[in-house]
Amino acid sequence: MPEGTSFSLLLFLAVIVLGSFALGTHLNVRKGDALLKWMRDGLPRIGEKTTMRWLGSSVMELKIAKAHAPFRSTETLAVFEPRDVLIWWAWARWRGRRDLLIFRAHLHGAPKFELEVFDPKGWTTHRTERDVKKKNWTPLELGDTSLHAYHSGASAERVKPLIELAARAGGKLVRLSVHRNVPNLEIHWLMPDVKSANAEHWFVNLKQLAESVAP
Repeated sequence: MPEGTSFSLLLFLAVIVLGSFALGTHLNVRKGDALLKWMRDGLPRIGEKTTMRWLGSSVMELKIAKAHAPFRSTETLAVFEPRDVLIWWAWARWRGRRDLLIFRAHLHGAPKFELEVFDPKGWTTHRTERDVKKKNWTPLELGDTSLHAYHSGASAERVKPLIELAARAGGKLVRLSVHRNVPNLEIHWLMPDVKSANAEHWFVNLKQLAESVAP
């Protein structure tokens, strides 16, 4: 290949890489800003002071160190697709990765039961079923083929209302975890539509869910 052609090809690739990085970063930051504006109406339901930071260009973190009861502290993560790296984004999307909203909470008291409800096709839940089977947790029949559930010390009558609350709180439910260890409560959703969802209702449902699992 002639030297001039090689240089042109390298220059073209550099433009593609840098251009996709800038565009992908811009898209994620814009999505993060829209989500942050949406959440402002509901955050006071959880706590008065929230700290925000970006972890790279794909994760926005919101922390409340001193939250209202039944929470002790909370962490909300907006995990976006890695749009800033074109090849990684294409691979991750092929693997099923989508924008995700994750809520984690440390409660004032540890729950008396443990629970995992999850979509086995979710990109954050690939190992969940294997892990709960290792713990010999009991499977639960939910009547919903898209979700699997395992528990230690719970019951179907107690679990189904929790799933309903979690589903009302955010977008499509991917995972609902209740654990005696911290985080006591963890929920994953596909990113909700901030143009149609109500942030205050989202946080109200989260608080009701936490009150339902608190001792």
